[in-house]
Amino acid sequence: MNKRKINMIKGVITNRAFTIIELLIVMAIIGILATTMVLILNPATMLARARDSQRDTDINSIVMLIRQYASDHSGTLPDTDGDPDTSNFPTSLTCIGTSPACFDLASAGDDDEAIVPDYTAALPKDPKTGVDENIGYLIMVDTYNHITASASGETKTINVTK
Repeated sequence: MNKRKINMIKGVITNRAFTIIELLIVMAIIGILATTMVLILNPATMLARARDSQRDTDINSIVMLIRQYASDHSGTLPDTDGDPDTSNFPTSLTCIGTSPACFDLASAGDDDEAIVPDYTAALPKDPKTGVDENIGYLIMVDTYNHITASASGETKTINVTK
């Protein structure tokens, strides 16, 4: 008997390897599955939704900071005019930031107390476009003393009124 027949009888397989065709088929299947997963999960959309979730959290925090300040100061909203008898808190949606066109919420408040650092270490900024000059969020108060904060999200517009 030759050696091959002896090995087959013993159950030993000596010439076991993948062919190039089998390897190419497996690689093609893996490629199709990977492409399908990328299309289904769409990482760009998932990241945009995550940033919108952060924006929602941020504007809720901003409204709560302002409400906490007003609660501590007999209902007076933080302002930057330096006169306790008047208020320059925006009555139409205005950007928040240090730019002259924006409302500087970070430094708003009484002489001895301001939003930053007395109520928060720093104001939250839009995760994609926020800078100190314009943090990327809008704020206003209406005639009924409701605070509205807004953010332009990537998948939706986010508004909070309290």
